[in-house]
Amino acid sequence: MNTENNKIAIICITENGKKLALEMQNKLHEGDIYFVKREKSTELQEVCKISNDDNAKINTQYKSIENIVRIKEKLSNFIPTIFNKYRYIIFIMATGIVVRTIAPLIQSKFKDPAILVTDEKGTNVISLLSGHMGGANEMTLYISHLINANPVITTATDINNKSSLDMIAKSINGYIENFRDNVLKVNSMIVNNKPVGLFIDGDYHIDTRGFTLLTYEDMLNIHNNNNKDLENIETIVVVTNKQKLDFKSDKIIKLVPKDIVLGVGCKKNTDSQHMKESLHEFSRINNIDINSIKKIGSIEIKKDEKAIIDLANYLNVPFETFTVKEISQIDHLYGKSEWVKKNVGVYSVAEPCAHLLSDGNLIIEKQKYTGITFSVGRVNK
Repeated sequence: MNTENNKIAIICITENGKKLALEMQNKLHEGDIYFVKREKSTELQEVCKISNDDNAKINTQYKSIENIVRIKEKLSNFIPTIFNKYRYIIFIMATGIVVRTIAPLIQSKFKDPAILVTDEKGTNVISLLSGHMGGANEMTLYISHLINANPVITTATDINNKSSLDMIAKSINGYIENFRDNVLKVNSMIVNNKPVGLFIDGDYHIDTRGFTLLTYEDMLNIHNNNNKDLENIETIVVVTNKQKLDFKSDKIIKLVPKDIVLGVGCKKNTDSQHMKESLHEFSRINNIDINSIKKIGSIEIKKDEKAIIDLANYLNVPFETFTVKEISQIDHLYGKSEWVKKNVGVYSVAEPCAHLLSDGNLIIEKQKYTGITFSVGRVNK
């Protein structure tokens, strides 16, 4: 598991917990340690001296990459200040303390950080919150391996050695309408051994355990009601970035991978509504589900172009720009426009930007609308 830039907080409240926190930090090669210990004013100087001496010994053993931050307030007052600043929070203390502390802060599986709990001896590591979407289950397995602990995971699909719809969606950064309801429906069926079809339209690396894999022919047969062997399948997950499918069924739940990148060129002061309408037309013609767009890009001179910024906000995706130097290194690969060269310094914009965003995997050449050019690349999964 690659833990770089994962923003991990490790919370401890005892000396033994602090030693385990430093061991974790050393083996993870990252993590901010918070030692939460309220001290009486008469004991403050002595306690700090003992803690500092002990910390020096521990740091010599584990070569800590960060200093321990000492917190002299109640745990329940401190945790709210960091709860949404970290992707993972590891508590080294009793589970009951953690539950009471985080209960007022919990919102949803889409917003909450992954919460892990371990005892100060590092005997068990518990995936407590955001097991799937937050990644607590994966991190629990990883840390358990690092410190030779017992991983405790209670999500039904995992203990039954099966995949789940939310984990599949997470693995491909996918979009599902009515996410919560559809995930609950599919995961419940998987756990209860009810057949759930899965059709993968493209080259995606997906954990298919527990699903019934379907072929293109199977989907056509379901569409035409030709295959009685498939009649018992009540729900079908279709993984595709296409807007329209070759088959229809009220059993289908569409899972759209975000793997499309969009190169955009446009005239100065292009109307935002025209930009949005042009994209919808472009998507319709090229059979692209706009929910599959992961990122859009253009030349640096367009970094303040309102129509592109508004489009990125409409799609809720990042807008990335490239310099003339970056684009000039590859614009010879695509059609040249002397007008574009004269005005922005390169021969083309949309195609090179889609190229750069997708590491060269351009799948749709530039298509022009009034004052606008689009091109598409696909990010390989």
